[in-house]
Amino acid sequence: MTCGHSRYKPRTGKGKTPVAYKKLRYFPITPRLQRLFMSPRTAEHMTWHQSHDAVDGVMVHHSNNKAWKHFNSVHPHFSAESRNAHLGLCTDGFNLFGSFTAPYSCWLVILTVYNLPLGMCIRSEFMFLSTVITGLSSPGRNIDVCLRPLIDELVQLWSSGVLTYDISRKQNFIMRAALMWTINYFPAYGMLSDWNTHGKLACPYCMENNKAFTLTNRGKDFFLLSLSFLAT
Repeated sequence: MTCGHSRYKPRTGKGKTPVAYKKLRYFPITPRLQRLFMSPRTAEHMTWHQSHDAVDGVMVHHSNNKAWKHFNSVHPHFSAESRNAHLGLCTDGFNLFGSFTAPYSCWLVILTVYNLPLGMCIRSEFMFLSTVITGLSSPGRNIDVCLRPLIDELVQLWSSGVLTYDISRKQNFIMRAALMWTINYFPAYGMLSDWNTHGKLACPYCMENNKAFTLTNRGKDFFLLSLSFLAT
């Protein structure tokens, strides 16, 4: 272990199976990205984001937005190879048992390939499950520890890439990948970015320019009274 902490809980007695403190299930994404180029059904679509006809002022695909174009201008060497993978990450957690009486948390980390046409990249077969984080409680801001295998793989794909065979062009090339953005609701966003999404500076874009305010005691009483009225 990097931190020096024991991986397994202390057990008494002999012949007992060790029990880990934490469990993480990770599924590498590199082989699945390579398979997209090995299938004739998907290989030719992996360059659609750069070859499709775009209309100025109309966003029909994620590649038409300003963030994508800004990324291409900052990293021209990456964007010069249209087969490089552009990825988006989303994560969310839920209770497997659907009941608060049996607390159990399951967080899924999913990667989406945005090279593909809009009708394909949002389909389930092209949304790659990479990490499953389970436990009695939410990972909270310690989720970065669980994301370490994914981060290491993404760094590898960005820095040096991986040799991949493109069946549509009958040639090998070095495929690289970039994580373009994450898509989350605010609590999960706070966990991923380690940003405090509560209080006056909850929005990382508005910052001090927002219109946040604090309720007075009278305002709190009115708010609670309104909630009790709605509940009845």
